[in-house]
Amino acid sequence: MAKKEILINGALGEPFSAYRRDKNLQTADGWATWWLPAQEGEAHWKNRQPVFSAFKLDNQPVQQVSTPFGTHVAGVWQQVPAAPGNEYELTVEGQAWSSEDTAAASRLEASDVNLQVGIDPTGGLDPHSPLVVWSGLSQPLSHWQTLRVTAVADANVITIYLKSAPNLPKRQQSVFWRNAFLRPIGRHKRSINIVGVGDTHITLEPERPQPGDLITAVISSTRSHEFVELRVKRPDEEEAAVLLRGSTLDEGRTLWRYEFNADQDGLYEVRFVGDAGARLLALRLLQVTREVQMVPAGSPRTSYKRVYVLLPPTADVKWLLAAARGGFDGRFTIGFSADDAGLGDLENRRVLAVNPHHWPQVLTEAWFKQHYPGVRFTAVVANTPEDLEAWLKGWLEEG
Repeated sequence: MAKKEILINGALGEPFSAYRRDKNLQTADGWATWWLPAQEGEAHWKNRQPVFSAFKLDNQPVQQVSTPFGTHVAGVWQQVPAAPGNEYELTVEGQAWSSEDTAAASRLEASDVNLQVGIDPTGGLDPHSPLVVWSGLSQPLSHWQTLRVTAVADANVITIYLKSAPNLPKRQQSVFWRNAFLRPIGRHKRSINIVGVGDTHITLEPERPQPGDLITAVISSTRSHEFVELRVKRPDEEEAAVLLRGSTLDEGRTLWRYEFNADQDGLYEVRFVGDAGARLLALRLLQVTREVQMVPAGSPRTSYKRVYVLLPPTADVKWLLAAARGGFDGRFTIGFSADDAGLGDLENRRVLAVNPHHWPQVLTEAWFKQHYPGVRFTAVVANTPEDLEAWLKGWLEEG
């Protein structure tokens, strides 16, 4: 399937902003800072608060974490949506400069820099938690190296951590991060509705919009979250413009109201986030579909048998071609509309629903029984287009 970005600003590039208005914490959009504070009695150079900033390497802005003449245990983090039981792989490119002089990429008397990437499968916000699954230590001095780790999600939110921990103080002590990518391994389920701490949830109106509709999003929570915003990803993976209409208090709950336009067919991801996108507070998926008025045209000339291969809204052209090849011998009908699949005054209507869990509201046999009685429903779970093609070619109708 098409590459779907789970992380916000996985490039760790522009724009940068002052994290919680601290000018020493210039952080890539979508990420938040963390560091281990110095302990009482430690040497003055040990575990200093780093300076977080933008830095251009290879003509590309990247995230820098630096402590000249000192050491740190520090990095950046981001919470993202997940589905319990899914396995995820995180890859990130890291590089470090550690030297007793100031020449770019010098390694004069360098220290070990100990870069790692990690995943907290419970979505926690403590980088020192024993639950965090870390990669091995890496020493990418003056060159880019890809760090990698995998973990199985235990909750519908997981946390991504980038970490560096130089051993010795050096005149030049800088770590650079870029090109983080998080991908699900194998079958990928998506959570339709994530309710966050403080019963933080998103209500959308209308619930079943058509392209061109103005969507009102109301976020309600028992907590008065700070540094918050609403981010909406359109079906083309670009961000939609969102307008804040204000916030109010209502019987112990804080309400935020936003508006955005749904100008495309497809699946929208609506995230309510804090800390410039790093903290995931709530999430909704919204399906925008153009409703077509069906004009009755009488009964079919003959009551033929129809097999309809129903593809989910997440399917791309590779899945469409796989369905066409797999269903060619049987002359199956292929489409993306559950209503089209169910329509028809036919005695024998069979729907093969491919990956029904990829719909905003999971398609079930009960749904077809309610709306289109008589349809015979089969759920087809396929990890790849090739798996779907092979399954369709070998499928034998029961009964």
